[in-house]
Amino acid sequence: MPEIYEHIQFQRETVINERRGKPFNPKKFTGDKSAHAQKLKDELELIKIIRKSEEISGFDDRLLLKLKTMESFDPTGFESIEGITIVSQESNEIVLLFASENALEEFEKRLSTFASTGKVTRKELIEASREFKLWTEEDRKGEVLKREGLPDTEDFLLDIELWPTENNYHREQMIFAFKNFVSKNNIQILDQISKKFLTILRAKCNHFNYKELFKYRDVRTIDVPPNFTLKYSLLNFDIENIAQPVAPDDKAPRIAILDSGISSGHPLLSPSIGDTKSYIKGLASEDESGHGTSVAGIALYGDVAANLENNSFIPDFWIISGRVLDRESAYHPEFIENQIEFAVRELHNEYNCKIFNLSIGDSKRPYKGGKPSSLSMILDNLAHELGVLFIISTGNIDSSIIKDEILNGYDYPEYFFNGHNILEPSNSINSLTVGSIARYDQTRSSIKYPNDPSYQPIAPRNSLSPFSRIGFGIAESIKPELVAYGGNLAFDYRTSLIHKHGLGELSLNSSFLDGKIFSENCGTSFSTPYITNLAGKLLVQSQIENILLIRALLVGMAEHDNIVFSDSIEDEKKIKMVGYGKVNEDFLYKSGNDVIVLYAIESIENNKNHFFELPLPDEFFSGQRKREITITLSYFSPVKNTRVKYRAVRMFFKLVRGNNLEEISTMFDKSTPKDEYKNIPEVNNNRNISSKLRGKGTIQSSTWSFMSFKDFSKYYVVVTRNDFPWAKDITNEYENYVLSIIIKDKEALNYDLYNRISNLIQERIQNIT
Repeated sequence: MPEIYEHIQFQRETVINERRGKPFNPKKFTGDKSAHAQKLKDELELIKIIRKSEEISGFDDRLLLKLKTMESFDPTGFESIEGITIVSQESNEIVLLFASENALEEFEKRLSTFASTGKVTRKELIEASREFKLWTEEDRKGEVLKREGLPDTEDFLLDIELWPTENNYHREQMIFAFKNFVSKNNIQILDQISKKFLTILRAKCNHFNYKELFKYRDVRTIDVPPNFTLKYSLLNFDIENIAQPVAPDDKAPRIAILDSGISSGHPLLSPSIGDTKSYIKGLASEDESGHGTSVAGIALYGDVAANLENNSFIPDFWIISGRVLDRESAYHPEFIENQIEFAVRELHNEYNCKIFNLSIGDSKRPYKGGKPSSLSMILDNLAHELGVLFIISTGNIDSSIIKDEILNGYDYPEYFFNGHNILEPSNSINSLTVGSIARYDQTRSSIKYPNDPSYQPIAPRNSLSPFSRIGFGIAESIKPELVAYGGNLAFDYRTSLIHKHGLGELSLNSSFLDGKIFSENCGTSFSTPYITNLAGKLLVQSQIENILLIRALLVGMAEHDNIVFSDSIEDEKKIKMVGYGKVNEDFLYKSGNDVIVLYAIESIENNKNHFFELPLPDEFFSGQRKREITITLSYFSPVKNTRVKYRAVRMFFKLVRGNNLEEISTMFDKSTPKDEYKNIPEVNNNRNISSKLRGKGTIQSSTWSFMSFKDFSKYYVVVTRNDFPWAKDITNEYENYVLSIIIKDKEALNYDLYNRISNLIQERIQNIT
């Protein structure tokens, strides 16, 4: 049996310097200044006229302007004009502004001056402006409403998002004025979310009174409420003589399952249930659908089939169940956003829950660009504030849609790229999003009729499950990050029916009183708790409490090696499908002789660089053999969905090589002349993911493979923080991050790599002290 060792914590170098900015060369305005200024003035005059006849004022008299700008222009300069406030940046070109009459007069004066002289204060604001309009009824329609229209029922619910404002008094004024407006139109408000960056009200309307909502100035978007579907198949097994599990240690961590509740009396769950709560008014915490119980079973035990085969069910941690969904996954007057936030805060405060499993997804909201959902934003800000990890399913493609894709000639896996993107809230940038791969390829029907070739699995074993969904996420960040086993589907070419029995993952059955202890399920809902189980084991077996480190280890240990892809799928599409891949557990909890995990837990100021020298012994560089270095950066960022860039904190890392630390730090130092080191290349020896692609998320990882080394240069990782200017009010002076480095040399001669690296780290610490 190979020796195992604790993962090694190491330190950064003491050098910290200012980040070098890239040179900015603004584009010169080449158009006719007079014509440009007159066009903008005419548009503003037309808006004033239309506003008087069509738009309904909000809580004050300011005008809401929709401004199209030069692409990627930073609009914050408009707030230098007193009376203008940036409400939202909807895209790289669209900015929404509140403007008082005085502010408009000032801007129009500047337009006149610009037309005559071309010289005016903040002329770049005028040069970048392309077109002024009003925020229209079409702009206010949400994605689902645009696609599906209003419900056919006489009465229906609408979610009305008002423009966000950070000023609490103004927000209260806005909500009060809006409620007065809707009451006059016989519209009933059922619930609301009121936060610094998010204000939504759920309203009961009918086909006669909803239309005025689309003219109200303070309305950002209107959409139908989400529908969090819980689609699953159950196949029960009769299991006897199962060894009763023993309760975890009292000090074991608590893992939260936010789902449809849990059947607390299940014999394999009951010893490990710390508490069950319901966050839906009028409903008990018991699981009526069976979904939450099945999810909890996998979260607690991981591979339930393997546990059953060994007749050994040993729970490592406690399960806390928070019910946020009903049996039918139907809407409630309360927002699920409010329910989940209240649940997370309560369970974190009461039980110190740091890991939350959310096997939910809104089938009506695949992410196709634009701003993430309100729930994604709430989860992201909770993660940053509380330091908790949300593990979320990508959501599923409905089997009827898969059938249609196949019948229309779109074969697996090509149909994934027909818009079957991840469902909200799996777009949460601080969360881990989990897709599904297939473990089995033979249905019960094909076993029963072995001579009938009509029952064909849609996905080969160890490839992406037919129902899983793909990325990318917000700002083209890598989503999903991970995949795990979640089932498969088969197609009957005689009947054109989808089969799933025999292809799912084994878990626990909520209807255990009927004597059926286990159930079989297919869906990303059941791949997700596999990752939750691994995260919980890291808390226990490695005694790691830092959530950013748990996140880094899970992603750093993920591989594509054991995932099967079609030959037609290029590398970027592979990342869209499975992210960083399937977690290899071999060295997840402990290091080995030839696979060593280093990690650093740090915090960094904005516009600063941190430097880490890789402690590689001379023996690592010698000979012809395969070696790998995997580097993972993990941090949380506060977010704001009124900004296109969404995440406020930006961190990046680069792997570089050089002769010494002084040379490397000079490359990245702000004081170094700009004509030196214009472009600092990253080491790219068989690098699997580019710095550009990985750098769009808050979890970033790349693996470098080496067969030989041309020289014995030293290798350094440089971590840089570079926040957006608008983010200063919502970020911390020091933001936390974790850097993990996995060094593999499995073909090495026996030179005890673990102890060689450990000794090098100790020598450096002694030299520093």
